[in-house]
Formats: sequence, structure tokens, C-alpha cells
Amino acid sequence: MDEQRPCVNCGQPVRGRAGSACRGRDTAWFVHCPPCADLAARQVEPTGLAPAGSGVVIHRCRRCATLRVCRASWRTRCHVCLDDRSAGLALAAGERLLAGLPADPALAGEVRAFAALAPDEPVPVRVAAEFVAAHALTAALARHDREGWTVLAGDVHGLPWYGERRQAASHGTWGVHDACGTVQKLGSGRCASCAPGPGGRSFEALRDTPYLLYLVRHRGVLKFGVGGDRRVRTHLAAGAVAVQVLQGRHADVIAAEADLKRHKREAGVPLRFWRTWRMPASFGVGTEVVRAATPVDLAEMLPTGVDVTGRFTGR
Repeated sequence: MDEQRPCVNCGQPVRGRAGSACRGRDTAWFVHCPPCADLAARQVEPTGLAPAGSGVVIHRCRRCATLRVCRASWRTRCHVCLDDRSAGLALAAGERLLAGLPADPALAGEVRAFAALAPDEPVPVRVAAEFVAAHALTAALARHDREGWTVLAGDVHGLPWYGERRQAASHGTWGVHDACGTVQKLGSGRCASCAPGPGGRSFEALRDTPYLLYLVRHRGVLKFGVGGDRRVRTHLAAGAVAVQVLQGRHADVIAAEADLKRHKREAGVPLRFWRTWRMPASFGVGTEVVRAATPVDLAEMLPTGVDVTGRFTGR
């Protein structure tokens, strides 16, 4: 007798084992019926960000631009977005959130802002479920945030349907080493391209090389950071606009960024979750992000820097 399990997305029974002709390959770790699997396949597109030979693909959601990592031969879908077939279990987390919104006006406001709904518009259950999934994804990626790295994408087992991580199984969390711009799997904290030793790109070897301290804007937020031309242009390609870019010695630029982060911590005003969720994926999880109204003067942090903003604005 064929094994029968429900489709995680719509609840319809699916016969056969994973990889069989009647069931096909599972998607994002879970059983999908063929119609739901087809929707999921059209939901994402490969980005080409993962290094050749890594064995993984970093996909981008065509709807919300969220990134997700998956093994090259496997199927995945957006961590956040549901679809027109999503029902039952897939909406349960949204139903639980909606039940508590009347008692939490602030949270209700964040959910409406997340979906660009007017204050008097009702919150659809699908929107509520996607909010829960997005919040869980942000929390999961934030655990991998570390100095000198920008988190790009992960793989959280259980999203978007459960609103939380269900198992430890994962294709890993991937990010960019800010010092060299290399995309790699986050783990020990060491960069594979900047290993110490003769000819390596250790801090001592880099300290006198030119480096950039940049400030870019996207919608209602500012992102500051360090890197080379490629790092800045990655943000611009994602829709950001260059506000100020200074060039200086690597050692001075790193110190200036540390000062900026300290000032941000001392300000003590965290961003609302829905703002960080709408940022480009290249912004990471918001460690170096402030509201657009926050005054940021890179020249104050790096007085010896040379202004090269025109290199990225055409002026």
C-alpha cells in the first residue's frame, strides 16, 4: 500500500514516497502535492550568489525578494510567502496571531505596516501568517550576525507554514565577509579567502590598503558599512542609493565603523521589525541600519577619508 501524507501547503493527501512519480521531490523539506510544488517552483529564482562548487543555490523570492539557500539538486520555496493554495496548517500561525491582535494595538499596527494596509483595513489571515514567518526568519538569521560579516540567506526548517524552526536540518546560513566581499557559509568566523599566513589577507596585510566606509539609503532606512567597490554596488543593484562614500586606510575605516556601531548602540532606538524585513537582502539583518531621519556623518568618524561618493552616483 502506498504511503500517504498530507501536502504541508494545502492539506491534500499525497501518495507515494519522496522522489516517486506520483509524489515527486519534496519542497523545502516538506511534502507538496504536484500543484503546490509547481507553484513553489515558480515562486523563486536562482541569484548566482553562491560560489561555484559550493553545492548550493541561493534563491530569491520573485514576490518579496527574500533569499533562501538550498542544495543544488533539491527544491525550495520562500521562507515567508504563501500562495493561493495555502490552507489549513499553513494558515494556523496567522490565525493564532490574529486572535491576539485586538489586545495588542502596537503589534496590529506593525502587521498592517508589514502588508501596507490602512489602519482600518482588516488583516487577512495569510498576511498574518506571512508576518509570523518573516519574524521567525529575522530572529533565526540574527543568531548568525557577527562583527565583520553580513548575513545573506539561510534555510529554516518549518518556514513558512509553522512560523518557527521545526528541526535543526538546514542547508546552512551564508553571508558576505565585509573585508573581501566573498560569499561563503558562516561557521567558525574565519574567512576562507582571508586566511592568515604568507600572502594571505590578514588584518596586518590589509591595514594600509584603500578601503571604503559607505552610507546608502533604501526607503526609510540608512545602511552604513565597509567594503570595496563591489560591496557598495551590491547595495545599489538591490535598489539602494549612495548617500556618502569615503575612502581611507583599511585600519582607519574599520575603526570608524566600530565608532558608528557604538554610537548606534548608545542611541538605543531599535528599528521596528517590519522596516528591517523590507530592506534589501544585502543589508543583512539590520546590525548597521538606522532610520533615515537619523543624522549620520561619515566624515566625523573618518576625518582623513577622501570623498568618493561621485564614483557611485555619476556626479
